[in-house]
Amino acid sequence: MFPQRLKKLRLENNLTQVMLGKISGVSSAQIAKYENGLSKPRPKTLSKLSKVLGVDPAYFTDDIVVHHNCCLERSIRRLKQVINNDTDKKTLITLIDAFYYRIVAESRK
Repeated sequence: MFPQRLKKLRLENNLTQVMLGKISGVSSAQIAKYENGLSKPRPKTLSKLSKVLGVDPAYFTDDIVVHHNCCLERSIRRLKQVINNDTDKKTLITLIDAFYYRIVAESRK
């Protein structure tokens, strides 16, 4: 679970192993070991990686989790710039809730 989720998040954030290593302070060789399931990070390292990738550390261990990442945070900032009224806000909240409940339902299958 951890190796796949780490790689997935790294790719979603358009990062190479080298780039993630430089940003997080973890060597790219160690990140490669994590992604290949050859090693598991210590809690402090997991915290560093989680922070850089914009997820709670539990994302890497929980079976059911809805996470946010820097791409989502960027999108939220953009939405805040264009939402002009309460109707837009209510529509957006309805859409987010629908996606959330769909993801939770799929993760329980």
